[in-house]
Amino acid sequence: MAENAFNMTENDAHIRRLFQEIEHNIKMINREKISAITGEVSKKAFNDVAGTTARLRARYLAKVIELEASDDIKPSEISTLRGSRLMYEEALEGFSALQHALSKGYFDLSDK
Repeated sequence: MAENAFNMTENDAHIRRLFQEIEHNIKMINREKISAITGEVSKKAFNDVAGTTARLRARYLAKVIELEASDDIKPSEISTLRGSRLMYEEALEGFSALQHALSKGYFDLSDK
C-alpha cells in the first residue's frame, strides 16, 4: 500500500513538472509571437486601449439612454444601437485578451 502511495506521489510530481514545462513553453511561444507582431507594448498604449474601450462603452450607453427617451423608435436607431454595441463588445473582447496576455506574462509593459 505504501509503495502504491509513493508511486502515485511520484506520478503526480511528474505530471506537475510536465504541466509546468508545457506552461513555460506556451509562455515563451506567446512572448515570441506577440512581440514579433506588436513590438513593445507601452503602459501608455495599454491605458489608451482601456480608454478607447471606456469611450465606446459610454457611446453605447448614451445610445441606450437616447432610445429610452424616444416614443417612436425607428429601425435605423436600433441598427445604430446594434453597431455601437458591437463596437463596444469587440473593444472589450480585445482589451480582455490584452489583459489576459499581460497576466500570463506573454508580454511586459514598457515605460515608454
